[in-house]
Amino acid sequence: MMGALEGFGVIAVIVFAGWLLGRSEVLGETGQRVLAGVVFYAGTPALLYVTLAQTAVEQVFSPALLATAGSAVILGCALFAFTRWRGGSPGAAVMSAWSVSYVNIGNLGIPIATYVLGSLKSVAPVLLFQLLVLAPIGMAILDASRGRGERERGQRSDRAWWQPLLQVVRNPIIIGACLGLVASITGFQLPHVLHDPIEMIGNTSVPLTLMAFGISLKDGWALPKPGTRSHLTIMTVGKLIAQPVLAWAIGGPLLGFTGGELMAIVVTSALPTAQNVYVYALRYRQSETITRDVVFITTILSVPTIILAAILFG
Repeated sequence: MMGALEGFGVIAVIVFAGWLLGRSEVLGETGQRVLAGVVFYAGTPALLYVTLAQTAVEQVFSPALLATAGSAVILGCALFAFTRWRGGSPGAAVMSAWSVSYVNIGNLGIPIATYVLGSLKSVAPVLLFQLLVLAPIGMAILDASRGRGERERGQRSDRAWWQPLLQVVRNPIIIGACLGLVASITGFQLPHVLHDPIEMIGNTSVPLTLMAFGISLKDGWALPKPGTRSHLTIMTVGKLIAQPVLAWAIGGPLLGFTGGELMAIVVTSALPTAQNVYVYALRYRQSETITRDVVFITTILSVPTIILAAILFG
């Protein structure tokens, strides 16, 4: 229980620092987008490369990942289809899917795994699954839909059919992940004069993400607009209740995990929506307000959910 509270405390301090920066306006009107841009183009690609290069490939394919990844994929596909059925754009559907499937494993998950689960072995598979599967697929849809939208508006109508695909391949996060995976498979190691600065840049990803989120709260937080409340409620319930319950059903009755292994599956699935999703929303200028709201609400409400999961399965 103390580990969960400590993890939330770390996040709260950095978010508060971002809030102070926003209130003081020392970064100007574009400060939030600048921080998000640094995270997207430099911090996260560097973090991905270093993390993957130092992680054995077989760790990605642990049997327990079938439960956490399975619950994420099922709920993500369900929210994507639901959002499209309600008339949402492909980009809005991607943000909805990420909001219920992309857990805050990178910063909140690490202290919780350390102090609640007693081991970090459950962090790497979930982190890599999100970065190698969920993020690239979602970004591919976002990049492709953005290119299609430009063509429909008559912009750059001379673009060839393969140019949206090229835009996906040039995505810095996908490049960082692919290079890190290649380094992991081949055992390649950069010289320290290159590895150390890349690692330092990667270490900025988490705090800058949290600060950018804190800046978004500089004017306070109000209840969502009436037109978005039902959708926000569905995403919140899906993230904090449906995903951990589904992960338990797959990991326990279906795959036969018990004890600490089952607790790790449920607790990691009960983590709130990752702040990275909000950074992606800023980068693609897609569903920014509702994504900020679901990150904020699930982070607050996940405290009792995680504590309950730890008590039930601990």
